[in-house]
Amino acid sequence: MAPFDILVIGAGHNGLTCACYLASAGLKVRILERRPVVGGAAVTEEFFPGFRNSSASYTVSLLNPAVIRDLRLVQRGLRVVERPFSNFLPTADGR
Repeated sequence: MAPFDILVIGAGHNGLTCACYLASAGLKVRILERRPVVGGAAVTEEFFPGFRNSSASYTVSLLNPAVIRDLRLVQRGLRVVERPFSNFLPTADGR
């Protein structure tokens, strides 16, 4: 294992953002994630066959514009898509 300066536990969106800033500052960063995917709450996953959703990526509107600019997220493919519905929560009784 190559030496590193910083160890980030968790490759969620916050951990990845921190790792990018630290690496941009010239530090050697290692990220550890227990799940087979990275992104944390911003990951889109299939929760029922044929239905996919991101658990919390709707909060992208809270993302500081400086982070978008600093990490050049638009140039890397960030595109914010407005949701057509607020929330959908089916209940056992069909409501």
